[in-house]
Amino acid sequence: MSRRGIEVPPRNGAASVRVPGTSNKKPSGVLSPRHTSAQEPLYHEWIETAVPLEFSFEDGTAIQGVLQAYDTYSLHVTMSGTQMVVFKQSLRWIKPA
Repeated sequence: MSRRGIEVPPRNGAASVRVPGTSNKKPSGVLSPRHTSAQEPLYHEWIETAVPLEFSFEDGTAIQGVLQAYDTYSLHVTMSGTQMVVFKQSLRWIKPA
């Protein structure tokens, strides 16, 4: 079958099919082996005390907000009543405001 000039090969019937929810892999987030415990004590303290934090991004901009939750790749932050997801890869540092 050809679509817009791209050749799409037929599916190999002998190949296994992955069914969502049946994987033996650990879920992402705090159970991930790539998750480090270095950040965990600070995140727990900041969430429990609802301390205002300053988030500085790679481009030099900064915002202030309160950390609500986190996982391996992102932070759930509330800033002036607005909830948002901040991706960790975009951050330079985080500190109490």
